[in-house]
Amino acid sequence: MISRHSIGGDLNTDYRPCKMSEIIGHDVQKRMIGNAITNKTLPHAMMFIGPSGCGKTTFARIVALGLNCIEGPTSEPCCKCDRCRATLNLNSLAVMEVDAGRTGNVAVTRSILEDLPAAPMGSDPYKVIIFDEAHKLGGASGSEDALLKSLEDMPKHVYIILCTNEPQKLKEVTQNRCKVTQFSRLSNDDIYKLLKEISEADGIEYKSDILRYITEEVDGVPRAALSFLQQISSEGSWTKEAASLIINAGVDLDNVEVYDFCRALVKHRSFQKALADYKKIKNVPLERMRISISGFFVGCLKNARTIEEADRFSSIIEFMSKPYFNIPKPEHVLINSLFKITKILRNR
Repeated sequence: MISRHSIGGDLNTDYRPCKMSEIIGHDVQKRMIGNAITNKTLPHAMMFIGPSGCGKTTFARIVALGLNCIEGPTSEPCCKCDRCRATLNLNSLAVMEVDAGRTGNVAVTRSILEDLPAAPMGSDPYKVIIFDEAHKLGGASGSEDALLKSLEDMPKHVYIILCTNEPQKLKEVTQNRCKVTQFSRLSNDDIYKLLKEISEADGIEYKSDILRYITEEVDGVPRAALSFLQQISSEGSWTKEAASLIINAGVDLDNVEVYDFCRALVKHRSFQKALADYKKIKNVPLERMRISISGFFVGCLKNARTIEEADRFSSIIEFMSKPYFNIPKPEHVLINSLFKITKILRNR
């Protein structure tokens, strides 16, 4: 059963599984890794591979929680003890997550590895290092070479987990020194179950046909499914038209005002109303605004019913595609673009 572990307004974060039993799908991986934790046979060097958003890092975090939980080692950490709360809040001294894409340079990697032989600080029995986007350790940085020695000769109190969707970018010798676990996308039934359980747990008044539509569109990626669920719930109408625009357009609905602005733009086709509506939007950077408008009309283009309608949307996308960076007065350009959009939309 899915449980809420935080309150931050983001479904992906609030309902991130913290126990093996909370994970939907991945039955083989759950049994294999869960049994290894419980039986204290977990390999000290692991590599989790699979598509983006399929749950690799979530599994790695559950491993870290289970190893250090006061009730552990266990595949069902309590998520309440001081050790678990520290890991969940990302301030544990024993568990470190490294985004190799941002901080995977050789100096940072060596600094982490040099500290491994020391015992964990506090009461935690194990150190767990999770390298996300681990394929970025490879290449010219030298980080992968620095890591190899540690993978070969790991202290008993240390576990290293490499998470990557591009394992081919890592050396064969690196893969050979790790226990590799393959993760795949979820089935449509699993995605639908996930959406339904979280909707009910969060008090979302959902429509089953829209949950099915989300399921069909996300290609088995739970992170994308929950992102669309949150956006569609925020928009509120639960219509197929709105869901289609959200899913196909890629509009960032963290700020629902942007989506409402785009819909009003198409509906009224009035420059003066568009200008008035634009002035009501707060705290949205102009470049994000441009990208959101472009994305909205890409969705409109995909759903166009006639060649003439598609041609109008294509024209809008064409002049909205130029970034606003390095333009002296980007707001002036955006206002001019709004005028051109309304002019094109009126030519029906």
